[in-house]
Amino acid sequence: MANAADADNSGRSLGDLRVLLAGVPGITDRGWLGYCTVTLFPLEDGWALFDTGQYNDRHLLLDALRTADVSPDDIRHVVLSHLHFDHCLNLPLFRKAQVYLSRAEREYAGKVLSGDAMDPAIPDFWPSMLENHRVHAVDDGFRLSPTKRLRVFPGHTPGSMAMICDGPSRMAVCGDAVKNAWEAVTGRPGMPLAGDAAASESIASILREATVLVPGHDVPFAMNADGVEFLAPFHWEVNISLYPGGPGETVASLHRPAGPARTPKGGTRRFHHKENDVEPRSGHAPDKKKEE
Repeated sequence: MANAADADNSGRSLGDLRVLLAGVPGITDRGWLGYCTVTLFPLEDGWALFDTGQYNDRHLLLDALRTADVSPDDIRHVVLSHLHFDHCLNLPLFRKAQVYLSRAEREYAGKVLSGDAMDPAIPDFWPSMLENHRVHAVDDGFRLSPTKRLRVFPGHTPGSMAMICDGPSRMAVCGDAVKNAWEAVTGRPGMPLAGDAAASESIASILREATVLVPGHDVPFAMNADGVEFLAPFHWEVNISLYPGGPGETVASLHRPAGPARTPKGGTRRFHHKENDVEPRSGHAPDKKKEE
């Protein structure tokens, strides 16, 4: 069948992988943004997706599929890294797809549904999303193809999965086992629902298996001795209609170019924000001296 790279005019292909939607590594004081990475790749009997995104970016996913000349019914396999809403809510688009979900994640989601565990990011109706699909309960090491393995990496959730792509490039499509470059660089996870230790060990395990990462909420990057090399630019813009400003006023426009990115000692890497450089929030209290 066709190669995903053949259909890719965006410059973001990674062998036979194609990033349809790049993830966004951000939250707000109102809650999670929930924009995850969605990746297209071929299997022997049809196209496959790793994660699906959610309602807010459904129109963008459909546009990206049209650009790739792939229809929703052409998707015959969907791998769900885990059952958080931002990764699974577009599953109903793919009526002919078999679904791959770790056995541990399904058991965990069942505990959330029964009230024995708390995870507000898992949709209450997840069983109904799966009922019209053939669902494979995946254990660690499941082979999708001769070159693609599904690995269970507990941490973000107890059943989080990544896809390891064997070959010279040593790639991993991470889901939220590695959400962004900061987690890969520091080895420290955010929102580790299965515990800090498990999540940190999963990050380390992925880095032992792969040097090119497609994270759950960032653009693809390579890890090397000098740090991180981003394989695609990142751009994200926020518009707001807040009277009397606007309507549709751009209040944030962040851009990070592709290429090497080293973290300065004692500081954070700076992004371009309109005409001025601004530092991304780290989740820590701001340094008042720096603000002044």
